[in-house]
Amino acid sequence: MGFRVSIDGLGPVNLTEQCVKRVEFQSEIPADSNARATDNGATLKIWGKMLFSLGAEAQDATLNLAKWSVVPSESADAYRNVKVDVVAAGQIVRQVTLPNAFVMEYEESLDDETGVGEFYLHVKQKKDLTKMVAVEGGFGA
Repeated sequence: MGFRVSIDGLGPVNLTEQCVKRVEFQSEIPADSNARATDNGATLKIWGKMLFSLGAEAQDATLNLAKWSVVPSESADAYRNVKVDVVAAGQIVRQVTLPNAFVMEYEESLDDETGVGEFYLHVKQKKDLTKMVAVEGGFGA
């Protein structure tokens, strides 16, 4: 199983199966609710490896993630379309789309001994647009 992540906007981001290690989708429902709540949310948490390109042979997608994480909230680019494809045996088996997501957390950790970098991205759908979140599956061959 693998994951592909694409994020639209200024400085688009495309992360491949070689880069993305783990993804979590969470539907947030208030814990104090005794019935189906109207104050729901949706988040994606994404962990991956930083694949640097020596000689600028390819675009460093994590550079654009870092840039997005510091965009001020009043900028239109703070909200982006985030799509995660879950891939098994070369087929997309599930697709999650947050069309108005913003960065809650972004972290990079780099290790000069192993030469490996890792990132963590936590995005959340704009709460008043939670109904626009799409979770799809059952795609035919």
